[in-house]
Amino acid sequence: MADLHVSKKAAALAVTVLAVVAGTVVFWPERERPATATPQPSASASASYYNPEAEARADIKEVFDAQAKALVAGDERGWLAPLDPALHGRFRMLYRNLRTLEVSHAQIDFLFREYGESQVSVGVELGYCLSAVECPPWASGAGFGPPKMFYTLSMARRDDSYVATAVEKSPLLNYLEPAPWQSADLRFLRGSRVIVAAPATLTKQLPRVLRLAEKAAAVADRFAAATGNPPKRYRVYLADDKAWKTWYGGGQKKWVAGYHKSLNQSGSDLVLNAGKVLKSDRQLRETIQHEMGHAVTLLPTLDWADDDEDWLVEGIAEYIGSAPAQAPNTGSASVLRRSFARRGAPKSIALPALTEKSDDLTVDTLYAHSHMATACLADRYGERKLLDFAYRVLRRGEEVDAASRTSFGKPFAGVDKACVAWIRKKI
Repeated sequence: MADLHVSKKAAALAVTVLAVVAGTVVFWPERERPATATPQPSASASASYYNPEAEARADIKEVFDAQAKALVAGDERGWLAPLDPALHGRFRMLYRNLRTLEVSHAQIDFLFREYGESQVSVGVELGYCLSAVECPPWASGAGFGPPKMFYTLSMARRDDSYVATAVEKSPLLNYLEPAPWQSADLRFLRGSRVIVAAPATLTKQLPRVLRLAEKAAAVADRFAAATGNPPKRYRVYLADDKAWKTWYGGGQKKWVAGYHKSLNQSGSDLVLNAGKVLKSDRQLRETIQHEMGHAVTLLPTLDWADDDEDWLVEGIAEYIGSAPAQAPNTGSASVLRRSFARRGAPKSIALPALTEKSDDLTVDTLYAHSHMATACLADRYGERKLLDFAYRVLRRGEEVDAASRTSFGKPFAGVDKACVAWIRKKI
């Protein structure tokens, strides 16, 4: 705490002082200073300026700033320094997982939940970015700034600083938790473009997943060069039944074999359901490649929420996922033959979004028909124009018709009609 007094040396250097007498400003030479000059604050008055809560806040901020710096620098001892030994196991696991995932930015913010002179409770937001992506500016909250982990710490004052003595789950909702890397039994393998991870129960599958993911990344990177959205690194998480129900809140629709999770503005994670993707190498590679297709075509902010364009979201991912195979030569064609025989051919390439009540044939039809629709757009107008159209709709938020006029030079109604006929001809 700074003392509130004026030193004799400072007083001697002063030439004049400002006084106010009956509303008149008067400059007094120092040697003629009136005897009634304002007295210096008393000790009791100085004490009234002391704010212990503000001092505690400053001390805790210093602790968290040092801890975040240690995480990025690879200083495990510094990361654990402000933690009671009882917490070391959990936080060492978080440290090692994040370091394996190439954490390149970290920031810790907090607010007081309870304050006491010797004990405080703070709500903590650990913001992070991985693999040297351009990290968004800090903003508090789950959907803003860098992705975050929330938790609550009890902290005790020891000597001139604070030590965390207990950790609890945060009461705040966070759509990015629990992240896979918050799991204690995660295992990793790293390739040139991909990091793959899985619970210990699936450790033996990691070499296979990495091998196929690297092949998929080579294809996705080609499309990323055209979309201008190349990931710094692809991260693929293989989930067993337990992890599938918990990672990122679980709650996936029954037909989902994998999903792409946007990490605010800092890239994305790809999560696979081991129970659905490990039946064959082809299925595994195409699922990974499909999810990578989302990573290179969707805006890396929040998860895609415009159901009206699900046909394009999934169609372009299917197009990338099956490359270099031509759509009429894939399973999409056989799915549509069965679908058309039972329900007739759709009258538009823009199929309605799926719901929880969608049956298996409806799900299969949306993916297959949307795949063929994007293949038609590439066949008639060129792959680059297809990707430009997807970029305008999915990343810039343009209306489909406006994007069609710009990318293809025609209203969407005409493009739609032509591609419906193209698909019927191919089937």
